Amino acid sequence: MKVSLIQFSATAPIRDRYHEGVDYLCHEFDLELKDTLYLFSELKNHRSRLSIQGPTSSVEFYLEGDGSVRSEIYGDNGLWADTQVDFEIAREILRMVYAGECFSNLVPTTEHEWDAYAPA
Repeated sequence: MKVSLIQFSATAPIRDRYHEGVDYLCHEFDLELKDTLYLFSELKNHRSRLSIQGPTSSVEFYLEGDGSVRSEIYGDNGLWADTQVDFEIAREILRMVYAGECFSNLVPTTEHEWDAYAPA
């Protein structure tokens, strides 16, 4: 899969415009699921982001200021979903994206609805 990692510096100040190579580094990869899970586990610093483009959907994981991780899923069929995730939920979301599976109104591995959801 096409994977993009944007890793912000811990010392990057809050500003309107950021500079690649100064405030953050951007890397593009073609990775298998195992390697993408490793990159997810290595996300550090507020504003850092991991984006994956799958066969039928894409997902972005990004770090909030409080250290929590949010996921945003965009389905080719018009679906949009957003919620805070832990590693186990992220693992299942990634597995589903890699497998080209569809998402429902529930967060994978849970009985909870997404924090925000627009069905296909």
